[in-house]
Amino acid sequence: MTGNIYPDLVKVFYSNLVQDDKNLVSYVKGVKLKITREVCSIGGIKHSGLKVSKGNIDGIQEFNMMQFYRSCVRNPTEPVVRFHEGNLTLIPRLLAHIIAYQLTPRGSNHGVLHEEDLILLYCIMNQLKVNCVSTMVEHMLKSTRLPYYRFPYAIFVSKLIDYFEVDTKIERNDTIKASSEIDKSTLMKMDFHKEEDNWVFRRNVAHGVEHEASNHGDAEEDNVGVPMEDETVQAAEASCYMMHHSSSHRVESPTQPSMHHMEESPVRS
Repeated sequence: MTGNIYPDLVKVFYSNLVQDDKNLVSYVKGVKLKITREVCSIGGIKHSGLKVSKGNIDGIQEFNMMQFYRSCVRNPTEPVVRFHEGNLTLIPRLLAHIIAYQLTPRGSNHGVLHEEDLILLYCIMNQLKVNCVSTMVEHMLKSTRLPYYRFPYAIFVSKLIDYFEVDTKIERNDTIKASSEIDKSTLMKMDFHKEEDNWVFRRNVAHGVEHEASNHGDAEEDNVGVPMEDETVQAAEASCYMMHHSSSHRVESPTQPSMHHMEESPVRS
């Protein structure tokens, strides 16, 4: 998803975000933003498919996390200390990066796969339709509960702000550059090597046998492989994060259109 980002207004959006019945509702500069199924379609996101998440595998009861993870790694005979993205074969690894950076965003440890990540990876690889709106709503609400959770989906929220015609004339507006792409250089950074018509793990070429990366490898080492977010997106979301955890915030009261400063103490889950 590409577009502009309003970092200050994204922060206001999340500061006022609540769940009203089945919909999310927020107020930005006196404008009520009610996020219904129809509104979600502005980002090309459809409210249909399996609603799966951590502890919820309705519709995929056959899913076994350990068995599935072993089916995706380069060396399934190695003992599993933790679920790590760096051990996956090419296709699962690329999909896991997209999931960790885009669908289930987090502030750090993108290389470590959570239960929800593996459930979503299982559905994608088995061509099972997932309700992305349900997943996004869960993570948007999580940002209101957890004190160190980064504000997710900044571009989508900015599109909502435009959709509801919030006045953005004097607001900070960061233009997003061309979206990141996965190309040959990306795969090579991930230690994959082109051999005839196939991409193989580079350590296979060097040693003649497959040698799996350590389960204890640093998550940061794997994160350098695929820049899944444009740098401007990361900078804008980081700015939102810093404002969220500073002592004074620009927060808008739902009942008063005017802007003012107030102290905010995030609710812990």
